[in-house]
Amino acid sequence: MRTTLGTAAADADVRAAIRRLGAKFERDYIVHTTISHWNDIMGEMVARRVRAVYVKDGKLFLYAPDAVWKNEMRMSAPEIVQRVNNYAGGRMVREIAFIRRARAEIPDEEGADTETPAAYARAVKKTGLSDAEIARGASIADAASDDKLATCIHRAYQVSLKARRLKESRGYTPCPSCGRLIEGTHCHDCARAQQRELRRAVRRVLRAQPWAKLADVVREVPACDALLLGSERADLVREIANATEYKDQTSDNAYMITMLHRSIPRDQVTPKHIRLTFWELRNELVTTREFWEEIKRRKT
Repeated sequence: MRTTLGTAAADADVRAAIRRLGAKFERDYIVHTTISHWNDIMGEMVARRVRAVYVKDGKLFLYAPDAVWKNEMRMSAPEIVQRVNNYAGGRMVREIAFIRRARAEIPDEEGADTETPAAYARAVKKTGLSDAEIARGASIADAASDDKLATCIHRAYQVSLKARRLKESRGYTPCPSCGRLIEGTHCHDCARAQQRELRRAVRRVLRAQPWAKLADVVREVPACDALLLGSERADLVREIANATEYKDQTSDNAYMITMLHRSIPRDQVTPKHIRLTFWELRNELVTTREFWEEIKRRKT
């Protein structure tokens, strides 16, 4: 029996039903199924850092808040496309692209309905308020001496309260940190603030113990994982390397870079370790004439 693209895991009745519902439904089903299994396709470590959002015109749109991971995904684009297409069972995507927001409005090729800002404004306007809430807004506005200002205050109060009632009716819950109504567990701003504080804590551990491995860091920062540690270690190596000359292989920076890059304590660092580390990181270091002379010697 012929197997429809992306439906190999389904039984015969499901495959037949999908085919009968038409090409558009079949395509949407394949895209939705593939994106929902992003964790299985790329693995948990990647899926926790990079999110598959939608597919359009043969492009797989991803969201990666970390610039390091965004760069890693760009370099691995051919492998990502191959993995996604292998899972889908055909050539669903040709390339990857990135979006700036985690919750981007997903465009639809067939012009399906999505809630635009104007539609949201109409929904807010239609949301009702109780008599007590209306009276409360009027009393706040009456405190203003200027009639125009009072009108603006009254309108702002009603719009903000209606927007809150609309979100509550849609199942939004308060963010435990700031109280803003959101979808999910934390609002974007609070999540970013928590992530920044976590990164700062990991960075402090790495500056104090550049050779620290994951188990060492977790003792100080329990929420740290392998991806976060790798990202912070790479960023710190680049930061120090960008201020270090290639020929400067006896300085404190040279030892710090080597300890970070190789995860070995200072008493175990040898000149050979430093030379190998500097050669591996040569594109990150400040290069001088001595560097290019060494390149020539290596070639000859």
